[in-house]
Amino acid sequence: MAEEAARRSRRRGRLTAGRSGPGRPIQTTSTGGTTSRRAHGPDLQDPKLLLRDDVVADPRPLYDALRRRAPVWQLPGQQTYLVSDPALIRDAVARPGDFSSNLVSLLHRGADGTPVQLRIAAPGDAIHVLATADPPVHTRHRRLLQPHLNAVAVASLEPWLHEVVERQIAPMLAAGRGDAVEQLSDPLPAMTICRLVGLPEDDAFDLIPVVADIGPFLDGLSDLEGMASAAVAVGKLHEYIQTRLDAALARPADERSGLLGVLGGAVDSGAIDADEARNVLTQIFSAGSETTSGLIATTIETLARDHDLQGRLRSDPAQIPDALDDVLRDDGPFQFHYRWSTTDTTLGDVPIPAGSVILLMWAAANRPAPAGSGNGREDVGDGGLHFAFGRGLHFCVGAPLARLESRIAIEGLLLATSRIALDPQQPPVRRRSIFLRRHASLPVVLERA
Repeated sequence: MAEEAARRSRRRGRLTAGRSGPGRPIQTTSTGGTTSRRAHGPDLQDPKLLLRDDVVADPRPLYDALRRRAPVWQLPGQQTYLVSDPALIRDAVARPGDFSSNLVSLLHRGADGTPVQLRIAAPGDAIHVLATADPPVHTRHRRLLQPHLNAVAVASLEPWLHEVVERQIAPMLAAGRGDAVEQLSDPLPAMTICRLVGLPEDDAFDLIPVVADIGPFLDGLSDLEGMASAAVAVGKLHEYIQTRLDAALARPADERSGLLGVLGGAVDSGAIDADEARNVLTQIFSAGSETTSGLIATTIETLARDHDLQGRLRSDPAQIPDALDDVLRDDGPFQFHYRWSTTDTTLGDVPIPAGSVILLMWAAANRPAPAGSGNGREDVGDGGLHFAFGRGLHFCVGAPLARLESRIAIEGLLLATSRIALDPQQPPVRRRSIFLRRHASLPVVLERA
């Protein structure tokens, strides 16, 4: 085990700069205070800062400023707190009684351009399932899914995934170019979720645009009209899942397949009700397809910009998992997840009133420790762990599947090509969101192997 950990550490060192050092002392302030106002960098007193165009395009400079100056930052003018320090995030996820995972509100753009909270559900509402549920509801859902999503279970999909990747990239290879999002990073996860759930694989191509239309509900940048339009898309996905679930429940148990069969059996036994099953399946499809698509596309863009890295991974494909971890650390899909405070409490030395919204900033926690602290990222020596899949009770149940899909997609693309480059005529386009970093399009030029 020690030799394997050392080997992984050496690989990470070849892919990126070294990271070392223990966790740093915590110094927190809710809005930056006098020191923050004097410091160079973003104005933490600006109520529009989080939604500013340059921050949306690349939030990492803001994350670095928050790590240095305000590890618990209160958005000016409201009870919303961004938590960027790794130790404080670990503290929060270890206290589910104080910091509930229920998604009671969402950020959106107010009329004056500032982020404001929109209440969408009451605490304890039945809409809160799996990732947005607290124990014991979360525990019940996770126990149902874990045996079917662990690394051993999803490994059976590997031969099929290789076939899908080969099929999806074949037209790109024939043309010498293509859109890596449209032709690979979107279809592969969507088809995989369909297969896993027990849905027709071709349905993925109808569901991809529906999930994309849900995006504005979570992106933090939509106005109320955009939120309403996205809610319609949520309804469409619910309706689709409900129809498929009803059909599965109408069949004998031995004629059901995939997670439809698993959840259908749980409904039959009374372990969950049909609404819970529908909501779990909806969450699996939307979260499972969007995040994996983001990881695959960002990795492809990283490779297209770094031909030396392409060469190293082609010559030693065993390094691909470590390269994926580097992408997850530096530019992973999920930027944060919501929590809300159930009681008056504190985080670090910052008072958090009951009913506040807390954003656990996974992507900020993955950033290097503040300059001058003498510390690097705290994941060194910890088996390659990072915050891209969350931490604690809600560590992503689908992480093994996301890793498998992404590895096979990158392996297949590298094996089939001698060179991957960005299309000089069509630059990559990112979807605008403070919640999920992913591509809208990624035109690439390919040379066959």
